[in-house]
Amino acid sequence: MAHVGSGQQIKLIETYDPATGVRVAKWFYSYIPKVLAAARAYRPDIIIQGARGAGTAIMAFVADQLRIPFVHRVVSDGDVDERYKIGLRHYEWLSYSWARHRTAAFLCQNEYQREKLAALFPGTPIHVIHNAIAVAEDAAAPLPRAERRYVAWLGVFRHGKNLPMLLRIAREHPAVQFRVAGMPERDTDQSTLDALNSLRHLPNVELVGCVRRADVQRFLSEATMLLCTSDVEGFSNTFLEALATGTPVVTRRTVDPDLIVRRHALGASAEDELALSKSVSAIWDMDANEYNAVATRCQIYVKANHSPTAKARELIAALKPLMDKSKYPGQLL
Repeated sequence: MAHVGSGQQIKLIETYDPATGVRVAKWFYSYIPKVLAAARAYRPDIIIQGARGAGTAIMAFVADQLRIPFVHRVVSDGDVDERYKIGLRHYEWLSYSWARHRTAAFLCQNEYQREKLAALFPGTPIHVIHNAIAVAEDAAAPLPRAERRYVAWLGVFRHGKNLPMLLRIAREHPAVQFRVAGMPERDTDQSTLDALNSLRHLPNVELVGCVRRADVQRFLSEATMLLCTSDVEGFSNTFLEALATGTPVVTRRTVDPDLIVRRHALGASAEDELALSKSVSAIWDMDANEYNAVATRCQIYVKANHSPTAKARELIAALKPLMDKSKYPGQLL
């Protein structure tokens, strides 16, 4: 509860404290037994787990012990191809690999993930469900171009987010203001730290630190665009948060999920770094009326295609065949 706060619309079941215990041994005397005990008491219908790692194996093991389906939710393109070992210890990627073979169905975020999983696990149900975001019907209209003053970059400072590319683009546009929000993760790589230090000394870049969840909307709504330099994503929630405020997304083609930015003209989807840099200039210098039309289109797109209600219906339809076979109908963990 300390991490997610109160007022949740879902029931949170606390199990173990990852900050305590004896390294390695705590998995066996604390983590796994406590999760299993909580699951037995809750009697879930299905167990759904997201993000790769040892946690995937724990939840697959618990589902196996309870003899209920285990569903894995893929959260990054790197989860489904040769990059799945990156950032994981040897035992973590081995356990993740084992868990995927125990999966009754996969939930993924885009067609690339579906195609990769279908080749690896023929016969296993795989469902593409794009991420959702709630936008109130009476949400404020996007701010006009005249009230937007910077290019926003938002994320964790780590290797896959490609801060060296951000540095190069910021240097190429000395007249453009950049605001970079985020914090380094544990064991941040040296190239990221070097780029971060160089960004700190650029006169057109402001490092704003970690933006609180309550302040993300304002941070994005006052930006001319959200710039994404990532090497790998799945379906970035930050994209949806930006689009919901009418802020166009400028991203690399490889992380444009199912090419929604390109197909729906929600900013720019660039083939390479040169094109990405030119796209920053194009949107920054865009005619105000044209820009305001793009901003409105961004917000309309999100409302029409990513409502939580619509995505919940897709999720229920995907899980219903498994639910029908469950011995504890009606509960998810």
